[in-house]
Amino acid sequence: MSSYAAAHLRLPGMYAAVLFLLLFTGAAQAEDSRHPCTGTPLPLTTESAVVQAAECLFNGRVVKVERVSDGSDWAYRLRLLLEAGRVRTVDLNRSTGMPVDPAVREEVNETLDR
Repeated sequence: MSSYAAAHLRLPGMYAAVLFLLLFTGAAQAEDSRHPCTGTPLPLTTESAVVQAAECLFNGRVVKVERVSDGSDWAYRLRLLLEAGRVRTVDLNRSTGMPVDPAVREEVNETLDR
């Protein structure tokens, strides 16, 4: 058999391997499409889902929710009442359900042990 023929016989196997990898990584991404604290499917599209996520992430009570522009997308701005009467304002990205601010996101990830 010529090397040309041998190469063409290997192509269907390579296509199958690539297809398998694409499907496998797609399944892995689908599993990650839930909020890490509440398990709610993402994106968070209802106000109650956003409130639940924020209260879980920050261990507080949401007292105000509004939508704000986040570049080309929008985010939820939440005012939370924390322990000892502290008030904290946080912006949550609606597609990830996590804080927009990288420093706050890192703080949350440490709290969630991620």
